[in-house]
Amino acid sequence: MPVLVKPTSDASRLNLLNSSLNASKTEVKSGNPYLSETTLSQISSVSEEFDSKIKDETGMLAERSKEVREKNEAIVALEVTIRDLWEVIKRRVYRKNEPAEVLNYYQLPLDGTVPKVITEKEIFTLAGKIIEGDKKAITAGYAAAVCPSATELNDVLIAAKKEADEVAQADRNYNQTQKALAPIRSKADELITDIIDELEYNLRKLDPSHKRRIMRSYGVTYRYAAGESEEEATTGATETKQ
Repeated sequence: MPVLVKPTSDASRLNLLNSSLNASKTEVKSGNPYLSETTLSQISSVSEEFDSKIKDETGMLAERSKEVREKNEAIVALEVTIRDLWEVIKRRVYRKNEPAEVLNYYQLPLDGTVPKVITEKEIFTLAGKIIEGDKKAITAGYAAAVCPSATELNDVLIAAKKEADEVAQADRNYNQTQKALAPIRSKADELITDIIDELEYNLRKLDPSHKRRIMRSYGVTYRYAAGESEEEATTGATETKQ
């Protein structure tokens, strides 16, 4: 036996509300409405607000995705700059026969082993220590890092921090849209329950398949068991399963 399934996604909730509103217009013209004027007024109000809040959330999610992508690109650029600086310093130390301790200024061990993985959590601190280490190396009488320089690394670090901050702000903005959406989502769920109850009552005298076809035109969906016929045809019926 077909089982009525209430919508669980925002898109399906909005679809049911809009479908109910559109189907009701036809029924009202025919003089045989299945939903009351009070319910229709509520649908119109709730669907409009719900649609607006969904668009706000979708927009903020897209903005957050953009900021995350830009942050990831900036992190990659920062890591590449750090690794390039390390390689140049290692070659210089070897070429000029400088003491291995010089590598320590740039957060490398005496044997020059470069970390295989640099986590996002540690990369900002690491870059800052390398920049400070370059200053200490200069004070100690060694040449400054070049190609890239500590100044170049600092520029890339500033850009990466900016992108990370923008992701944090985008997260806050997205969270706000979710909070604003939650109450109207609850209101939509309550209204959907009312719509279904009202349809069930007003269509109670029709045979089950006829009732389901009408309810599907209002956006209501059903789940069918494996092998169960989705709906027997009825002469003159125009509704189709959604």
